[in-house]
Amino acid sequence: MQESINLIQAHATKLRKLEENEKSLFEQLNNLDAETISKLIDIFEIQYFQPVNLLRFEILQHIKDKKVVTPKLVEEIKDKIVAKDKVYFSKYGDELVDGLLNYPEKKKTPFVNWKKYFSVCFPFFYLPKDKIEVDSALAKIANNLIKTLELKQYKTHIIGFEGAQNYGASFCWIALFPNKRVSHRKAYQLFLRINSLTMEAGIVPGWDINDPSSNSVDEFNNVEEVLEKLRNSREITQSKNDSLIDYWKFAPGENGNHWDDFYNEGIMAMGWDNLDNFNNYTTEELADVLNVTNSSTSNYISNIENFRDASIGDVVIANKGRSKCLGIGVIEGEYIFDGKRTEFKHVRKIKWLINELIDFEKPIFRPDTFSPTLKWEYIKEKYITAKSSYERLFSNLEAEKVVLPPAKVLPNDSGAQNYWWLNANPKIWRVDSFELGDIQSYTSHNAKGNKRRVYKYFEKVKPGDLVIGYESTPVKQIKGIFEITEELHYDDSEGETISFEIKELIKSTITWDDLKETKGLENCEVFVNNQGSLFKLTSEEFEIIRDLIDERNIIDEKEKAELNIKEYSFFSDKDKPFIEESELIDIIDSLEAKKNVVLQGPPGVGKTFVAKKIAYEMMKKNDDTKIEMVQFHQSYSYEDFIQGIRPSDESFKVKSGIFYNFCRNAESDPENKYFFIIDEINRGNLSKIFGELMMLIETDKRGKYKVHLTYSEKDDSPFSVPANLYLIGTMNTADRSLAIVDYALRRRFRFIPLKPKFNGKFVELLSSQGFSNDFIHGIIAKISSLNDKIESDKNLGKGFQIGHSFFCANKKSKPEKEWFEDIVKYEIAPLLEEYWFDDIEKSQTEVKLLLSE
Repeated sequence: MQESINLIQAHATKLRKLEENEKSLFEQLNNLDAETISKLIDIFEIQYFQPVNLLRFEILQHIKDKKVVTPKLVEEIKDKIVAKDKVYFSKYGDELVDGLLNYPEKKKTPFVNWKKYFSVCFPFFYLPKDKIEVDSALAKIANNLIKTLELKQYKTHIIGFEGAQNYGASFCWIALFPNKRVSHRKAYQLFLRINSLTMEAGIVPGWDINDPSSNSVDEFNNVEEVLEKLRNSREITQSKNDSLIDYWKFAPGENGNHWDDFYNEGIMAMGWDNLDNFNNYTTEELADVLNVTNSSTSNYISNIENFRDASIGDVVIANKGRSKCLGIGVIEGEYIFDGKRTEFKHVRKIKWLINELIDFEKPIFRPDTFSPTLKWEYIKEKYITAKSSYERLFSNLEAEKVVLPPAKVLPNDSGAQNYWWLNANPKIWRVDSFELGDIQSYTSHNAKGNKRRVYKYFEKVKPGDLVIGYESTPVKQIKGIFEITEELHYDDSEGETISFEIKELIKSTITWDDLKETKGLENCEVFVNNQGSLFKLTSEEFEIIRDLIDERNIIDEKEKAELNIKEYSFFSDKDKPFIEESELIDIIDSLEAKKNVVLQGPPGVGKTFVAKKIAYEMMKKNDDTKIEMVQFHQSYSYEDFIQGIRPSDESFKVKSGIFYNFCRNAESDPENKYFFIIDEINRGNLSKIFGELMMLIETDKRGKYKVHLTYSEKDDSPFSVPANLYLIGTMNTADRSLAIVDYALRRRFRFIPLKPKFNGKFVELLSSQGFSNDFIHGIIAKISSLNDKIESDKNLGKGFQIGHSFFCANKKSKPEKEWFEDIVKYEIAPLLEEYWFDDIEKSQTEVKLLLSE
């Protein structure tokens, strides 16, 4: 095994020098010996016509004629091939010129994948004899790994220096994966890459698996370390592969007309009978044979490769048209090419489990033959509704299986894919009302029958194009990414329309303001003139927006991970406040009825703590991402809370405040409850802070009444407070430096009193911290006596009593007597001095009583 690795690394060292050093590449190119040149010319003269092969052939001719080949010369030859210069190439005869002239015109340059000179010249340095030698060495290594690691039910996928798409590389790799996973792309692999000096080994998720967190590749210098790494990774890889399952939709002929035949034969089959065995084609070769412009976004190619590579155990849903399902089965056999069949020669064995037509009454299927579907849960639910016995069938089918999330939508780097921006009016068409995988359409004419602006873009849309889905005023946020499934076509019910699949729903808030402030989008067509429905994006602009979405997602996911969100129940919470269950129910009832409450009470009754726990109970989870908290003070303003003018770079612009943004978040997520907690609500100038929103927070006006904000721009929509947002204020009744709360606030909130709770829960908490029973009851007796005196004082009353939180928030850190003395001296005594500011002797007497034995 070590001998084979040494051989490969010797080749890798030579190729890496050529790959990294353009000067060295051209020096060695121009010094190729005559015998090698002659053999290479024969190879590229007889190969089927392909622009890159003609480029290589012409380069070799120049070297043969003792002409120096330079990067400039290579680019000139490329230009002549792109221009189909028949005069220049006539020296090679009619057959070659015919191949050049008949080569189909494509949107992308034929050399888009051959920009690197190393890729163009790679076959000149990696000769057929080298390939045979390296392939043999790789096969020996792979077989040795299978034997040494005892991988009896595994197979291998080996890639030599030519690379997966024949572009050339300076490394080789081997993937080991279970037999039942048809393709390495759809499997977790035991992976080995051999570089010039080192090796990399570990677990790698296949290209089609959206699970980057499972990549565990490390770098090693010797075979023993590699074997140890792979041996330790074996069980994890097997477990991950056993849990995988994918869902595919399959069209058994046009309008399902071959369903009965396929069902009875226990197969699914594809046409493309002009093609040989699918396994004989690379992606680029398929593109050439099928005359496809962009191999990476072609439905034809992805359908063929998906059909060939779908794994044994995957689920297949047979569809009829866009909205009907014929049956469901499981893949049992690998792809085969059956040349004996008169048609549909490309075959997979299927165990069909269900043969029953279900009409979903809306489009859920793409118009292609074989592709992944994101609608499995919806399909399963419909079948169970039709026949309850299917539930057990589906449970057995999915037992211990894991469905990985769909891969995120990424821009293609081939230069041929188009990118678009689609404006959706949320009053007519809301992205939030749809689900992942839904097939939707957008008409090219408005309700009056007039062409939308800019109509020419609707004509240019092609299947595979990607679309940024944006909801316009009042939402003004990116909501999803779509993939075009059908270009402009006529629909009997909708008229002229384009169709697309919802590939990704964007939960993180990406607003219009976020986008306008993002570098690289300054000249984006959308922002120059936003009047219209469909706009063109460059690939760079799409990538910038994609990066912005990813960055926001990473931040959100990190925050959620740090929060460790879990299910919540007040009744099983060991750290719940001391309020009784009846009080809790009353507060929740008030919030549901009024939308706005103020929790009021003396210092230390845990008003803010209670507010958060109420929010958790109403959400049934401890999700702090749906809770926002501010503290009002005398300088707090409308501009801080709602909207105001703030400096930005060298100018000033309108900036939204904390409540405005929180309302927008709640509005975009109507299925969930959001809670805005205002601590010390009576400390702010409420009329000044709320402004015109004072009316909008009323229960019967939530989501219905809208107003134009003070600083809103002319194209901004009116603002409203959503119905799923709840306001919880807290108010310290002992704060007599404040004026009485004004009537406007009183009328819009329910005021709920909270009292000191020196009850059984208080005793239980302190006991759990190691305080003695006598000591706890001594605290209760002393504070209760003090509270009675405060309540009976005509200048104070209940609102000035001492709350239990003074003792609950302070964990035991020293002997209990010292602990209590610290709380009295540094927290309660200053409060009593403020209460009896005109009778210092009285406050001192009460402090002494608290500290007495």
